[in-house]
Amino acid sequence: MPYPRVPARPRSGPPVPAVAAVLVVVVGFQLASSLGDAVLVDVYVSNLLQLAAGLTAAAACAWRSRTVAGRARWSWTCLAVGTAAWAAGQAWWCWVQIVQRGEAPFPSVADVGFVAFPLLAGAALLLTPTGDGSTARWRRALDAAMTSAAVGLVSWETTLGTVVAMNAGNDPLVAGLLVGYPVLDVLLIVLGTLTVARATTARTPQVLVTLGLVAFAVSDSAFAYVAAEGDYEGNLLDLGWIAGFLLVALAALCPPGGAAPARARRRGDRGGADLLLYVPVAVAFAVTTVLAFGGRRLDGWELLTAGVVVALLLARQWLALRDNGRLATELAAREAELRHQAFHDALTGLANRALFLDRLDHALQLHARDLRPVAVVFLDLDDFKVVNDTLGHAVGDELLVRVAERLRGAVRAGDTVARLGGDEFAVLLEDGGDPVLTAAKVAGALGTPFTLRGDVVDVRASVGLCELTPDDPPLAADELLARSDTAMYAAKRSGKDTIVSWSAGMSLAELQDEELRTALRAAVADRRVRLAFQPIVELATGRLSGLEALARWRHEDRDVPPDVFIPLAERAGLMGPLTADLLEAACTRLAGWSRGREELLVVHVNVAPSQLVAPGFVTTVADLVRRHDLRPGALVLEITESGIFADLGAARTTVTQLRRLGVGVSLDDFGVGYSSLAQLNAMPLDSVKIDRSFLAGVDNDPRQARFLHAVLRLAEEIGLPVVAEGVERPAQLHLLRALGCQHAQGYLLGRPVEADAVPPLLDGVVVPA
Repeated sequence: MPYPRVPARPRSGPPVPAVAAVLVVVVGFQLASSLGDAVLVDVYVSNLLQLAAGLTAAAACAWRSRTVAGRARWSWTCLAVGTAAWAAGQAWWCWVQIVQRGEAPFPSVADVGFVAFPLLAGAALLLTPTGDGSTARWRRALDAAMTSAAVGLVSWETTLGTVVAMNAGNDPLVAGLLVGYPVLDVLLIVLGTLTVARATTARTPQVLVTLGLVAFAVSDSAFAYVAAEGDYEGNLLDLGWIAGFLLVALAALCPPGGAAPARARRRGDRGGADLLLYVPVAVAFAVTTVLAFGGRRLDGWELLTAGVVVALLLARQWLALRDNGRLATELAAREAELRHQAFHDALTGLANRALFLDRLDHALQLHARDLRPVAVVFLDLDDFKVVNDTLGHAVGDELLVRVAERLRGAVRAGDTVARLGGDEFAVLLEDGGDPVLTAAKVAGALGTPFTLRGDVVDVRASVGLCELTPDDPPLAADELLARSDTAMYAAKRSGKDTIVSWSAGMSLAELQDEELRTALRAAVADRRVRLAFQPIVELATGRLSGLEALARWRHEDRDVPPDVFIPLAERAGLMGPLTADLLEAACTRLAGWSRGREELLVVHVNVAPSQLVAPGFVTTVADLVRRHDLRPGALVLEITESGIFADLGAARTTVTQLRRLGVGVSLDDFGVGYSSLAQLNAMPLDSVKIDRSFLAGVDNDPRQARFLHAVLRLAEEIGLPVVAEGVERPAQLHLLRALGCQHAQGYLLGRPVEADAVPPLLDGVVVPA
């Protein structure tokens, strides 16, 4: 039995405010120390603070990698390894300068760790989940190229150009490292900017990581610049590395954020993210302008790069304008599609009830004002349920689509054809069309059989119509539609496949049927459909082997038979809530009767074919079993052959899921359908119930007795227990015993009783000799 899962308590990370405070204190201490002895600060304070910052960032990133999954885990792992490599290089640097009191050479072993950091940090940025799947490929390429060119221009104008010029004759390894550090930093800043702009999760950690990389890049570039001149002394230049790693640590310790809201990921709502991409461009233009006005003469490469940035910016703006135009077109098309979906049937494409009533209301307003005639032709397919039950719902849906096509072809262009629900259709005539002629054309259009997936299906319809002439008083839309509906029911009662016009003297039977439907809807809503329970008896001992729950409804002081109100509930779309209420009532009673009882008590509940494969049905049953703590096998659902074989695959899946819940499944009315032995053997059933029609004349008709014997043998061959229904005479009981039937139910063994009368039956039933 599954137990409710207790929500896991969120893992609490280190206090972020405390780390932020440490960042402020460390940076402030470094600034204050820079005012003292430069050598002391560089050798001891700066080196140790850098090592501590690197180790802190490595530990924080390693901790964060354990709290996430997927690409995010790999991203934080790469960042943890990268910061650890940098800290290892810094540790060697501290060993040389502090322990050995020497001067760390450049290049050195430490540079292996220093170079590993930007490479692994770049890999971490590439692994960060981003939401650029909806962005055009060219737009992404322009973003990367524009940002790279802008950042590269700034780096070249401030440090990289000078570094390259100063190292023209240096050792290749030295020159390569001095140039490589700022180049790698440019790539990191570009990747960081694009990552933040395309983030799908909370951006705060990624912003902090990017800011840390920017601070790191500033120190790297400054180091390359002063090292090229040969006067590196640390101090303030080390501040960027310290602050950078502490920002990375702070990012790792930020509370994890969920996915960004969907509206923030749409192309039309990325203002902040897209604006971020322009920051490097703005900085590049600002630096270039300041240098130009400061008297520096820009070389050809700098001017060319600036021109490339401008060209890329213009190209990106053009793509943005084009994308906005496409977005506006898509939104307009989507709005039109949604408007169409709101007023049209999704399956057939015809007008739906809302659009039909709106047009009918408008037509009635014209009738009241201008005395224009208006008429409604209402039709319902005859025996459509048989198509669904025998050929499956997929074929039934295909038939509805084909019927809609023929109806369109049978009416005028200005007439409104609508599907009102299920297999009900209506035609609205607004400008004087002959409703009788239209009804005849509509019925005639269905006369040719339909060929559906190899099966030939004859379709007929009961048609009702109601016309409002210029001389008739105004009428509400609902009333006119109800009159045509009433005429359609009159056509059904008169033998189906016919056309009936509404008249004031029409029989009230159709109105009573509609009134009964309304009353049933209220009864289902108020849960006034109750259950009676009929015993299922073991013939040899009289032991109660189960109870069948039977739906009962009393309306206006009279009992409405189930064969009347159950089909009515199907037509009215009430079977879902009715089945849920009856299952709830049956399980509640079963749980109460089973409390303190050692022997298993079984209750059978009938399930309509439409509910067997309805979405959420298995979940509803599972919830009932769990809430009422029902024992395995205590609840048995009875389903008919039509319910199984209308969609054999879906039914087998549902039956298998129910049996895994410990719910039994029994085949009701066995023998009257069209199932084959092979099909039944493939269906995981627990029992079958012989239809009462097989017992009707077995005690006086030897042929029926032999037929019943064959049916019992068939069930025995399949290996399924059998329950015989409809035992009403002692001779029937005697024959069942002779044929070896072990379980039966019927008036002779016990009539359906109210729930309060069940407890005395639990100890057994007296079986006639």
